[in-house]
Parts: sequence; C-alpha cells; structure tokens
Amino acid sequence: MGKPNLIENSGMFFTLSKIFWVFAQPLNALCLLALLGLLIRLFWRQAGQGIMNAALILILVLGILPIGPLMLAWLERQYPAPHALPANVDGIIVLGGAFETHLSKTHNQIVANDQVDRMFCFVNLAQRYPQARLVFSGGAGDIINPEAMESDDARAFFKLAGLTRDIIYEERSRNTYENALYTQDIVKPKQGENWIVTTSAYHMPRTVGIFEKLNWHIIPYACDPKTDGTYALDNRMPGVTGNFGMMNTALKEILGSIVYYLTGKSAFILPPGPLPSSDPR
Repeated sequence: MGKPNLIENSGMFFTLSKIFWVFAQPLNALCLLALLGLLIRLFWRQAGQGIMNAALILILVLGILPIGPLMLAWLERQYPAPHALPANVDGIIVLGGAFETHLSKTHNQIVANDQVDRMFCFVNLAQRYPQARLVFSGGAGDIINPEAMESDDARAFFKLAGLTRDIIYEERSRNTYENALYTQDIVKPKQGENWIVTTSAYHMPRTVGIFEKLNWHIIPYACDPKTDGTYALDNRMPGVTGNFGMMNTALKEILGSIVYYLTGKSAFILPPGPLPSSDPR
C-alpha cells in the first residue's frame, strides 16, 4: 500500500482533532452535559434535572471505578517491549510528546511531562546500537503556541544526557501520522532494514497502525508504561482524578485509531497481534 494522499488536508485534520478533543474528554463532556441540563432546567424542570442527575451519576461511576486504568492496561498489553532485539539495527526513532515546549520557552529551561521515559528509552537504545541512525520526530504540536518547537527541548535533553552522536530532527510533524510520514521522507528506509520506533506503551498500537499503512514494518519498542499491564484491581488505589486522567489518555488513543483508520491514515483499528518485524532476525 502506498501513502494516502492526505498531506493537503493535514492542517485541517490537525486543527479539528485538537478542537474535538477539548469537548470529547470524558470529564469535560460530562460537565458540559450537566451545564446543558442546568440550562434546560430553566424551561423544563424535570427533563433538565434528569440530565443533571445522569451527568453526576456518570461522573461518580467513571471516577470511582477503575475503568480508565483497565482501558490503559489493555492498550499497553498490545505491544510490550520485545525481550530480544536484532543484533543489527539500522535506525532508531523516538516520537515527540515528552516536553511542555511552551513552558520551556517561558521559563528558559527544559520542562518535561510524564511521557519523558520514551526519551530515556531512546538514549538507552542509542547506546546499545552505536551504528544506528538516530531520529527525533516532533515539531509544533501545540495549536495555541505553534511557534514552540519540541525539537529545541530534545536537543537540550540529549546534550544533558551526554548523547553526542548525530541525530536527525524531523521538525514538521504535528501528530503521529505526520511523525511517520515526514520521517519516512527524510530517512528513506530500504526494504529489509531494521528500524526501531520507541514511544509510550499506550501509544504504540496507533503508531504501529500508521507505520504499517505507510508500508514501513518497524520494530515497536514500547516504553513509558503507565500501568503494570494487568487487570488486577487489588493493587489500585481509587482516585477520581487519576481514573479520569487514564481514561482521557486511553479514550484519545482508541478514538484516534478509529479516526485514523477511517481517514486512511492507519492500517487497522484494533491491533492484529505482534508483527513479524518485532521478532529478532
């Protein structure tokens, strides 16, 4: 399969996806539902009160039950980090998303978020494979601050980490599809080459689907786990904000996979299972 001809629509897709997610986040959506109920209650008391009650019940149920952690654990189980890697690796790619670039520029220091583990994985893999080509893929993914370039933080981070090798910076991308597309245009991988892609474990299913759509059979190296990968409930402390936070992350990935598939950007919605390229050669 060739590349879908979607580059000209990528700007609109990026903007719409960002706006949609503001309203689609579960807690945001339920608060908006409660507000709608309050407005309706001004004219139709019983109907409006019913909507408000439903929103409150859903907030309590989704906040107390560990639905978000279970969803995130399911995503992270799809592509665990391989226990063995090929002896020869031609390239290693890390996807952006680990820095709060606008805050970094504001405070003149690196500000990382809870996805920074993927950067440590990248440094570790780079040390393990000194001959591999290294790629950081991430541009301006902030719709409010489009001038904030994540590659600036990445350069500073690698310097602090002591990674002095040449690194290719793909700086045009604003989402995962563009990460894969623009990186492929830069490195031009050859058939049979071993390329490792590292990103957060929950993000790997959507990532693999995109690379497969571009006919680039990468080796997925998941890192930055947010759960222990099990469905056991006895080791989970209840927390409303934590449950909703994990649900936000998981739902965004699942909806993203569906939308990417329907718009021709991904090879599948649900992961088909481990890829042949993830086995040692």
